[in-house]
Amino acid sequence: MTRLLALVVPALLAGCGGGLAAEHPLTVPLGIERTAADAALKHHQYCIKVDGPRPDVETYPRCARAGFEWGESWVSATYKDNKLVELRRYERIADGVRATERWNQLVGERAKTGDASTEATAAIRSRLLEPGTRTLKAFRIDANTVVGIYLLNPKPPEEANILEAVLTIPRS
Repeated sequence: MTRLLALVVPALLAGCGGGLAAEHPLTVPLGIERTAADAALKHHQYCIKVDGPRPDVETYPRCARAGFEWGESWVSATYKDNKLVELRRYERIADGVRATERWNQLVGERAKTGDASTEATAAIRSRLLEPGTRTLKAFRIDANTVVGIYLLNPKPPEEANILEAVLTIPRS
């Protein structure tokens, strides 16, 4: 029995750590072909859910996986002429404290690649902010790409607490 527990407990703990808290920021570049986006999103553990004709705005649910997660997440990808032009990862976490912890974790991970940018924040704010935005940190990835990490008050239809949006916003 002790031997069984020695095998099961670490596996369970690994499953708990493998949920949303272990997720890194999206690293899928805009402008790539749909098949490359499919593969990059699968690397982030989001899978294609439709067969047949593919819509211009496609939802990628989490791939089937073992382990415990504190909430749900999915990605919405927008394509134009079969190229990725926008990416949004939504996360719905029932516990508001965990949602804030997750937002802080995403911001911290993104900050490892560069500082939050007042220019990027202004560029996002010049557009319509997401409904229910409590706070926003934005990062300029390149001359044409901004990433916004939103902490949200959950609102229909997504009811998400967190949004990580990779947007095409050229530097002015």
